Amino acid sequence: MRKILLVLGISVFAIGSASAQGVEKQMRTSPNASQVYLELLGPGIFYSLNYDGRFAKMENGLGFRVGLGGAGGNGGGYLAVPAQINYLLGNNGQYLELGAGATFLTAGVDLLDEDESGSTVIGTATIGFRKQPFGKKGLTWRLAFTPFVGEFGFLPWGGASIGYRF
Repeated sequence: MRKILLVLGISVFAIGSASAQGVEKQMRTSPNASQVYLELLGPGIFYSLNYDGRFAKMENGLGFRVGLGGAGGNGGGYLAVPAQINYLLGNNGQYLELGAGATFLTAGVDLLDEDESGSTVIGTATIGFRKQPFGKKGLTWRLAFTPFVGEFGFLPWGGASIGYRF
């Protein structure tokens, strides 16, 4: 529990410090700098397809992401639904991304004709670098430290993604 509070406390402090600096730039081409991207590893466990958008008509600032990932085979599999609130700090297409949220995870395994399955929600965080076109459509990429936090403790994790801003 202390680790969850520590991660959330650091995120809130960083977001508060970032908003006090007034570095946000107005967008020119799209209402909220929306993008879709494929992420390897990250909050979607092994891979996920995600949508990311801003809450205001700005290139950076407060936004969100939601995704869908999963795999199956040999009588088992998993489904992951990562969702986070994030904040982009920076300008001109180069951003520090800070985020916190959760991944809903459901998994099933077929062992000896017995179906074993379960669902859980795992806390997630993101601290990373994002590169995207400034004020226009185009290719985006990101690299991030994306740890999981839950009953199991703190699990360091990371992710990389490539996508398209529209």
